[in-house]
This record gives sequence, structure tokens and C-alpha cells, in this order.
Amino acid sequence: MKMKLSIPFLSLLVAAAVPVFAQQEVALPAFELSSGTPLLVQAGSSGSVVGQGGNYAAALPDGGVFWLLNNLWVGESREDGQSAVWGIVDGAVALSRSTGPVARGATLDYVSDENGWPLSLLSGNPGEYSQARKFRPRAGVAAGGKYYVFYSVLNNFGPEFYDYFRVGQGLAWSENPAGPYQKAPGPGGQPLWNDIEPAFGSALWPDEDGWLYVYGRVMTEPGRYGAALARVKPEDLPLREKYSYYSVEAASGAWTDDVSEASVALEDAPEEFSVSYNDFLKSYLAVSLDQATGRVLARQAPEPWGPWSAGAALLACKEADYCEGAKEQAVFAADGGRKIFLTLEKKNVPYLYSVTFKQP
Repeated sequence: MKMKLSIPFLSLLVAAAVPVFAQQEVALPAFELSSGTPLLVQAGSSGSVVGQGGNYAAALPDGGVFWLLNNLWVGESREDGQSAVWGIVDGAVALSRSTGPVARGATLDYVSDENGWPLSLLSGNPGEYSQARKFRPRAGVAAGGKYYVFYSVLNNFGPEFYDYFRVGQGLAWSENPAGPYQKAPGPGGQPLWNDIEPAFGSALWPDEDGWLYVYGRVMTEPGRYGAALARVKPEDLPLREKYSYYSVEAASGAWTDDVSEASVALEDAPEEFSVSYNDFLKSYLAVSLDQATGRVLARQAPEPWGPWSAGAALLACKEADYCEGAKEQAVFAADGGRKIFLTLEKKNVPYLYSVTFKQP
């Protein structure tokens, strides 16, 4: 049996007790790992995308993939392998009509203006003090003829590129994967969740039970994070009042309408991760980067809310590679989940790896 304490999010600014989990002892099967293949393959040219972060892939209903990108670095990729960055686009989308996992940069169609400059997926309006804000896409999904993107609202506090902090979490939607996207209004016209509530949309999974499970990173104590879990029917995605939250202490049962009663369902959650159901493993699979050790970890659970096993290392990253954003791209899984594909950013360039599990 697992034991854990729910985290009242209104008191997250003070130290809180860390939930205690009974981790499942689940052994990951032996596997073969491919060498990393860069998703961005650029010849020496100008006007090219030389780096991209985020790299959340979701399936298009008619085939292909749309990629949600936190940032794009646009500039010149030289023959010597060095890049000159001309500008950074905050949040973007790219389309690939290829259903194969090795869709290279040449096959990614970035949504751009008439001059070929990539467009931001979201922009602010005068009431949002937009010159001091970024809208960073997270996970997305196509459902009911619409395209939905969770996003973080980041506020500027200094002159450096990373001088931003999260002030809310929202959802945007469009009838076209290329946009334009419009923001779903939350309480008082603000984003759906505020800065002390979980960052829902860090990862998501549309399950066969008809629910869309949405994970949100949240601070459990200063310097430590977990992920809460919400569920919603796909047709109700823009409506905050339709979400319910997994809780181990709510009097109403395992799911509550009160986000302040939500429990941490996944420990040690980074900013980006993935959750999927893997038929071959007969379990849910969470993939993330452990920044402290540089290892990409896989954890298993019998249910979307856990209990989650201890992390098994899939690959390791050198400190000099400045790795970020490891996740499974479940849209590409093959052979009933026996073969999965991961992306991992190294020096702002995404690399693709395949993991093939061996039969027991």
C-alpha cells in the first residue's frame, strides 16, 4: 500500500512534508538502445532553424504529427558546424506529414510568415502586459476536430534570457493545427490555473477509458517538485469546472473538484516528461531526465496515478551536452510498444533515440 499526503497548494510557499510513496519493484526488461539521431539536420544556409526546445509531438487525425516547441533559435547554420543565432521565437508549432519517427528537420514545416520567419504559437493582448510575458507551449492533443495546447505563462523579472518565472497555466485551441490558437478563459479572464496551482499540461495521456489524464508539475517543498494529476473528458478541455483531481484525502473519494485537495501522484517530476500506456510492458510508462545525474529514467505504474516504480536508466547524458527535456514520443511507438522512441535535447538540438525491449 502506498501512503502519501495531499499538498494544499495555497501553502506551497512554505516548506511542506514530502509525501511518502511505496514504490513498486518493477524490473524493466532488457533493451537495445540506438545511437542518437539529430532531428535538426541543416546544411550550411541562412534563415534556418538552428535549435528548438520543447519537442512535444502529437498525432494528426489524418496522419502525420504536429510538434509543439517551447522556443526556436533562428539563424545561420555554417559548414563548420557552428551556428549564428539571429533571433529566438518564443513558442512555435511545426507540422510533419511523415508518420515515421525519423522525421528530420528538412521535413518539418514550421508555421512561418511570408518572409519565412517562424511565428509564435501564442501572443499577448494589451491587457496581458505582453512585452513582459512569454507563452510557452507544453503538451497538446487533437480531439473532437480541434487542436489543444497547454501552455505556461512566464513573467519577466530581469534582462537575461532565462529571467522568467511561471505565473499561470492555460489552454489554447484551434480548428487548424497550424493555428491561429485562442486562449481558453479561466477565472476572471486569467489562465485556467494560477501560479500556486499545478502546471497542468506538463504531460498528458488520452486513455482508452475515455478520460484525458493531464499531469501538472507542482512544488512540494523548496527545490523539490512532483506532479499532480487531473482528468477531463476531451470535449470539456477548455472548461476548468469540468476537471477533477486525483486525491488520496478528499472526503468525496479518489477524485475531487477542488484543486487544493489534489495529491502528488508522481514524485520528482521535472519541467518536461511524458506518460503513456505501453501494451508490451502492460503498464503506464513515465520517461524523464534526472537533471542531477544526467540519466534518462523510465518508471512504470499499473494506473495513471501510480504507484510508480523507481527509475530505470535508459541512457546517460554528459554534463557538457547540457541535456534537457527527455520524453517518450508515444505517437511513434511500434510493435505494440516493444519499440519506443525518445527525444532528448543536447545543446538546444533534439536527438531521437529508439529503445527496443527484448522478450522476457
